[in-house]
Amino acid sequence: MSSKTVVSHLQNAGEHLGLARDHLVVGAADAAHSAADAVREVKAEAGEDFQVLVDQGKGLLGRAGDAIGQRPWAAIGGALAAGYVLAKLSRRG
Repeated sequence: MSSKTVVSHLQNAGEHLGLARDHLVVGAADAAHSAADAVREVKAEAGEDFQVLVDQGKGLLGRAGDAIGQRPWAAIGGALAAGYVLAKLSRRG
C-alpha cells in the first residue's frame, strides 16, 4: 500500500469520525432538550398537585378551627384523651 493510499484512508476516516461526532452532539442535544421538557412537565404537574394538597389542608384547618370554636370543652377533652392514649402507647415499647 502506498503512502498516498494510507493518507487518503486516514483522511477519509477523519471525515467519518467528524460526521459521527456531529451526530453524537446533535443526539445529545436532543436528549438534553427532551429531558428538560420532561422535567418541566413533571414540575408543573407536581406543583398543581401540591397546591391542591395545600388548599385541602387549609380547608381542614379551617373546619377544625370552626369545630373548636363551637365546642371548646369537647376539643380540650379530645386532645387530653388523645394525649393520654399516645402516652400509654409510647410507654409500652
